[in-house]
Amino acid sequence: MSSIDAALAAQNAVVALESLGLGGVYIGALRNNLAAVIDELQLSPLVFPVFGLCVGYADPDKPASVKPRLPQQVVLHQETYGHPVEQQLVEDYDQHISAFYREQGLTTPKWSEQPVERLRSIQTLNGREHISAVLKGQRFEQK
Repeated sequence: MSSIDAALAAQNAVVALESLGLGGVYIGALRNNLAAVIDELQLSPLVFPVFGLCVGYADPDKPASVKPRLPQQVVLHQETYGHPVEQQLVEDYDQHISAFYREQGLTTPKWSEQPVERLRSIQTLNGREHISAVLKGQRFEQK
């Protein structure tokens, strides 16, 4: 529940920041070395970071590109889950987001394959395989 509360609070903070002309960027990669973040922030037992949030003013000389999002038909469901053309929409999005990544100079697997790629081996977890042990070190009980 606390992770959800943190995400909701951060989202509200970003909305407030934007109303003041500021911007925010969520940093989920801090989970790659959770123990170091806990040490750096000197967090007490029973406390852990969910993500980071960078706050600042955008550089007007370097306009940001907005990452394309999935079509609403893929993420919004009413009464039942799924949509008859969902698979085609995901395939179309794979092509659209791949073009966006190329424009940004990034190489990445197809969007629909990324979750599997991230779980393919211990190395692709980028340190997140230690999260359970770190949380135990923070005295969280796990069942």
